[in-house]
Amino acid sequence: MLTLDAILRIPAHVSFSVVGEDAFLLNAQTHKYYGLEKVGARLWQILIEGKSLSEAHQTLLSEYNVAADELERDILDLVKRLQEQELVEVIEA
Repeated sequence: MLTLDAILRIPAHVSFSVVGEDAFLLNAQTHKYYGLEKVGARLWQILIEGKSLSEAHQTLLSEYNVAADELERDILDLVKRLQEQELVEVIEA
């Protein structure tokens, strides 16, 4: 089961670009783009800095007015979708 304690890895075949407050991920293997809105783009930026999901959760809590449990659900849901698109790999759950 995926939790905030999971350790993620961003595969080398994933590219990231920012357009305004949004971001776009490209899976170079499937040639598919995946869009992230403002908070998702911020999460991605935190992850590419090498921070954990738990650290990302704490950072986003300090930056946005959101309940901790709601943010945790949103982060884990997004990570599951990114994993399905082969944009992140969970290397330790």
